[in-house]
Amino acid sequence: FDYYTVFSLWDTFRGAHPLYTLIDKKRTADYINTFIKQYEQGGRLPVWELASNETDCMIGYHSVSVIADAMVKGIKGFDYEKAFEASKASAMRDVLGLDAYKKNGFISIDDEHESVSKTLEYAYDDWCIAQMAQILNKQEDYQYFMKRSQNWKNIFDWETGFMRPKKNGGWDKPFDPREVNNNFTEGNAWQYTFFVPQDIHGMIQAYGGPEKFEAKLDEMFNSESKTTGREQVDVTGLIGQYAHGNEPSHHMAYLYNYVGKPEKTNEKVKYILDNFYTNTPDGLIGNEDCGQMSAWYVLSSMGIYDVTPGDLLWDITLPYIENIKVSVDGNKPEYVNQPFEKTRILPQFSMDFKEKEVFPSIIPVPVIQSESKAFKDNLKIELKSQNSNDAIYFMINDKDDHLAKKLFVPYTKPFEISQTSTIEAYVKTNEGQSNTISAIFFKKPNNYCINIKSVYNPQYHAGGPEGLLDGILGTENWRKGDWQGYQSQDFEAVVDLKEVKNINEISARFLQDQRSWILMPAKVDYYISEDNVNFTYFGSVNNTLDPKLEENTILNFTSNEIKGKKARYVKVIAKNFGKLPEWHQGAGGDAFIFIDEITIK
Repeated sequence: FDYYTVFSLWDTFRGAHPLYTLIDKKRTADYINTFIKQYEQGGRLPVWELASNETDCMIGYHSVSVIADAMVKGIKGFDYEKAFEASKASAMRDVLGLDAYKKNGFISIDDEHESVSKTLEYAYDDWCIAQMAQILNKQEDYQYFMKRSQNWKNIFDWETGFMRPKKNGGWDKPFDPREVNNNFTEGNAWQYTFFVPQDIHGMIQAYGGPEKFEAKLDEMFNSESKTTGREQVDVTGLIGQYAHGNEPSHHMAYLYNYVGKPEKTNEKVKYILDNFYTNTPDGLIGNEDCGQMSAWYVLSSMGIYDVTPGDLLWDITLPYIENIKVSVDGNKPEYVNQPFEKTRILPQFSMDFKEKEVFPSIIPVPVIQSESKAFKDNLKIELKSQNSNDAIYFMINDKDDHLAKKLFVPYTKPFEISQTSTIEAYVKTNEGQSNTISAIFFKKPNNYCINIKSVYNPQYHAGGPEGLLDGILGTENWRKGDWQGYQSQDFEAVVDLKEVKNINEISARFLQDQRSWILMPAKVDYYISEDNVNFTYFGSVNNTLDPKLEENTILNFTSNEIKGKKARYVKVIAKNFGKLPEWHQGAGGDAFIFIDEITIK
């Protein structure tokens, strides 16, 4: 077979590869043979392969979408069994949040960054693997992956109507569906909320039925075309919060077909074709991404789109071009004028067809809600489930184990904890039981408070000022949200110990990820005071880490005083690295300081 390279699969599984199943069946088989060879030589399927090197720069394992789509459409020329083996192996790994996904049925911020996008895309990919299993009569695998494909329900917030990030067992707060942040891949909650292509009927029901789902789509297209949070260059071509310049939105205009409103699909698709594709050097509204933007245009111009690669149906809309010829593998045109005239499924029937697939019933996990992850005296805990009449069972394990009963008891009302505790909970209904989830809440090691003089980036708040004193230490993966980030400024804060104490050591933790513009402070100065007015010098620590080091690194900047000094207030000043130097990919930009914890002994 011909070996190919440059597989932008996160982009191209949505439209480009389905198009290839029409016009390039031979190459489609060769693409999959390439995937299999990479699996045989590297132990897994490609994610985003470039010039024979895996970059892992995007998410999901979308090779399986390409394979399933080809198998369902009857394309031959590759080993179905080997392709399934490779797909299953890729889905059963313990990397990139998959371990938590398999255990809990979703990915939390605590487990992995871009947790919402990964949960949703893994769930779709799992459905694709289930389709392969069904073709190969592997019923056990089919049931297993079909059940996993329902994991989207564990991050659907039934109260706000959005796919929403979870942290420590509950919904992450505050929540703004327009915010582009590290819980999503190149997008926000609006641009990921409608990504359940494997179970569109289930998604519509989750929103309360066709009318409410249609209203939600309308709200997205009619919202203000402005995002909040991180500036994301990929989010372009906005119609409300729909972003045609980036791939997660590409199927959304076709979802009106599933609520009996094909005229709205026709209208939106025609608007996009008219306004977002022009015959000029900047004629694409977003990144071409190896053919996906163009493939959307080609398919939509033909009046078809594959909302769910991996099934046989093409969604339809009014063709943009009257006379169309489709040539398969370079042969004589197989379809003339109106392609798929005999096989095209009208929107009102496609929904009925897709409803026939029976998904295993999963019980969504409960939500463990509290004001914070850390507390001073006691903390109120509330448990919720999607249906108010569901039975919730929980168990408390506290630090000293005096509350622990080592068994689950029915939840009846909110309760309080007064020690560092782990809460475990699950939902039980007549249909079955949810996964058991857990959350850990920390009693603060002291009653200190902090006054931060600098202004942290709202994207990187670590739960607020108290996050620097709560005893919870962030990891090298700063995208989980446990670090506070400061750009274009020094960090300065004063810690109030509430009483005069002997101080022998002051320490602050900082992180470096120079590829993300996060560099160690040039130095950290410590001062002490008894009145918060007159400060005396305690000590300084200079940075010793090479700013060119690419590996994510955490350092403690610790200053010791052998004799000890008395003070109530401790001032910490961390000097920003400043402008990024010429060798840096962001030369001339402003460096970040990332700080996590201040410790005083």
